[in-house]
Amino acid sequence: MDIHTTLAKLTRHPIFKEWHEKNKEYYLAHAFVMLDEANKNCVQVGFYNPEKERMVTFFVSDDVQKTDEQEVLRSEGTIQPLRPEEVKLTIEEALQIAEKCFKEYKEIAIKHFFIIQNTEGHTMFNITYFTQSLKTVNIKIDANSGKIIKHSVQNLAQFS
Repeated sequence: MDIHTTLAKLTRHPIFKEWHEKNKEYYLAHAFVMLDEANKNCVQVGFYNPEKERMVTFFVSDDVQKTDEQEVLRSEGTIQPLRPEEVKLTIEEALQIAEKCFKEYKEIAIKHFFIIQNTEGHTMFNITYFTQSLKTVNIKIDANSGKIIKHSVQNLAQFS
C-alpha cells in the first residue's frame, strides 16, 4: 500500500474527476487507514473545503466510492493541506518505525490505525494503537525524514 499509488488511482477515477471538476475549492487534507482485516486494503482520502468547513471522503480500494459533504470534527487550528510530495516514507516504513516505538510501552495492541496529515508544522504519519489494557499509544512520525516527532500513552478513561 502506497499513498502515491492510491492518490494516482483516485485522481484517474471517473467519480473523482467528475466531483473535482465541480469542487476545485477542496484540497487534499488526509489519508486514513484502519489496520484491521475488514479495512486492510482501503484508504480513506479526505478533501477539505475551508470556507464551508466540510470534508468529502473517498474510499479507495478495488474501486472508488465517495461520501457526501460532512461536517468536520476537529480540535484547535485549521486543517492544513496535505502535500503528497512531502511523504517520502512508505506506509510499511512508517509502521515499522512505529512498531519499534510501540514495543517500549510493553502493551498489547488490539487495534491500530493511522492518518497521514499536515499538522503541528509537519507532514506526518499519526499512528494510534488501542491496547488490551484500555490505553491509547500515539506515535507521530515525520513523513519525510522518518524521525519520531513525539509519542505518548493515555488511559482511555481520561477521554471521558
